[in-house]
Amino acid sequence: MKKNIKRAAAEDKRYTADKVSLRECLGIFKNIRLPWGLMTAGVIFALLAAYATLQVSSFSGSAVDASGDIPVREMVVYVITSLLVVAYTTGRHVSVNWAGEKINYALRQKLWHKIIVTKQSSYDLDGGESMVSRVTTDCDYASRFYGTIANIAGLVISTTMYLVGMYQLNVRMANYVLLFIPVSILLGAGYTVLRFLVGRRTQAKLAAATAYLVERTKDLPLIKTCNAQKREIEEGREYFKAQYDAQLRLGFVTAIATVIDSLLQMLSIAVPFLVGAWFVSEGLLTIGAVVTFNTLFGNVKTVFNNLIVYAGDFKEANGALARITRFLEVEEECPDDGQEIQAAAQEDISFQQVDFGYTDRRVMKQFSCRIPRNKVTAVIGTNGSGKSTLFKLMTRLYEPQSGTILFGENDCSVYSLHSWRRKLCLIAQGSPMMAGTIRENICYGRADQVSDEELLEVAKLSHVYDFVKDLPDGFDTVVAAGGGNFSGGQKQCIAIARAMLSKSDYLLLDEATSNLDVKREKDVMEAMDRLMKDRTTVIIAHSLSTIKNADHVIVINKGELEMEGSPAQILEQTDNYLSKMMMRRPEVSPAN
Repeated sequence: MKKNIKRAAAEDKRYTADKVSLRECLGIFKNIRLPWGLMTAGVIFALLAAYATLQVSSFSGSAVDASGDIPVREMVVYVITSLLVVAYTTGRHVSVNWAGEKINYALRQKLWHKIIVTKQSSYDLDGGESMVSRVTTDCDYASRFYGTIANIAGLVISTTMYLVGMYQLNVRMANYVLLFIPVSILLGAGYTVLRFLVGRRTQAKLAAATAYLVERTKDLPLIKTCNAQKREIEEGREYFKAQYDAQLRLGFVTAIATVIDSLLQMLSIAVPFLVGAWFVSEGLLTIGAVVTFNTLFGNVKTVFNNLIVYAGDFKEANGALARITRFLEVEEECPDDGQEIQAAAQEDISFQQVDFGYTDRRVMKQFSCRIPRNKVTAVIGTNGSGKSTLFKLMTRLYEPQSGTILFGENDCSVYSLHSWRRKLCLIAQGSPMMAGTIRENICYGRADQVSDEELLEVAKLSHVYDFVKDLPDGFDTVVAAGGGNFSGGQKQCIAIARAMLSKSDYLLLDEATSNLDVKREKDVMEAMDRLMKDRTTVIIAHSLSTIKNADHVIVINKGELEMEGSPAQILEQTDNYLSKMMMRRPEVSPAN
């Protein structure tokens, strides 16, 4: 189990860098409309709050020197100024937080778009689980990153104003106070590095736990039917323990900030009063000026204490934003780049000397075949032979590593992905469904409005209507995530209805009737015959009846073309996969 945790953490490092520069961090906001109005308002409010605080601090010293005889006008000004400090500080927090949430919202949209258009090859080592944490978790650090920069900018403004105020009171006293700054920097630098190192590890453990939970909740039926609940509970405990340990270390590091704050608090009290008492004894300062100095110095101490915390936050955010930065660098699809295919165009699709492999294995080797237009082509072969990969290459989820796929005489890569995929309709094995309604699932992918009459027609042809008519909400029946409230056969019928509703010229059927009983298969195949009329159809199937009814057969063996031609032509060969299947008794199911 610990090996699995290490594996998950290693996978997460694909999008993790030790650190990225400020310039790279700012790059994640490219093409995002930043809320400049709110961001500017936050800086202005910080400036006003610092100025008002300075006035309040000056009043403290004046009150001491006045020995209680304070004019009413000054008291009124003090009260109003104090209220303004509260108002300006509140305004700064609201502006900064509001701007941060707007940035998060815009960045989440950008990341979701990136996930959608990322090339399929980027999911080979990661089924998308850790990408979820980019949107749900790491994205929050964008606002923290901006908020930290905004707060630091406000603190710099405040510090400048406080230091100017102290130098106006007494230059020598202010010089002594400046000794506080290098001490703060040294303490802060050590804390910042430690916070970054621990924070990076914590984020990695959180991402690993998120990826594990997403993957396992998706496969709960498998876990239950394999009686693997106890094993997964134990493995989950290991993930949570690793996250717990990391969070605990982060808590200890955060506690160090409290220690640093206490040290700086002692210095902020000792320095002004010890030096101030000396200056008062020499007649260089009044007691009121010392009080004012102490108030200003306390503000400076608070500023530097906050700077240390914000620097730690910045470093922690840097680790999370590094993963976002690296993810945004992942190669993506460009759906609209290329030529448009004419709507009526139908050509043969030919594979010529195609080589292709996934990250850890080669699947196709110098593969060549022809898929004739307006014909039914059956693709057969053993498991792992490359049948599904053929569909992935046809739909251009992947591109050949060498060789070409031709549409007529042209390389299919010259056409835009959008127009290419518009001509193809894939019914994938397992019949994936989206959360929503039956109507939405059948109409999924149709850009135009589907009438009730058209929906009813395809529902009857695909036999979806056979079970929809008995549902209280009919086509508006809610579909659970993954279609868990429907049987495999029902999901397959809905997928076939979706294919019928599409206007694609090429149908790709990956064992489209695998989840249907004998009667349902016969009914649906009759409907499929009507659907396939005047369309080019490619079927991955092990059904002998489907193969016999095909016009063209492609036999794949270990990623290579074993043979292609009509069923009759291939049957003349005795040593091939189809012949062995056809010689079996009809009741014996062929091997997958």
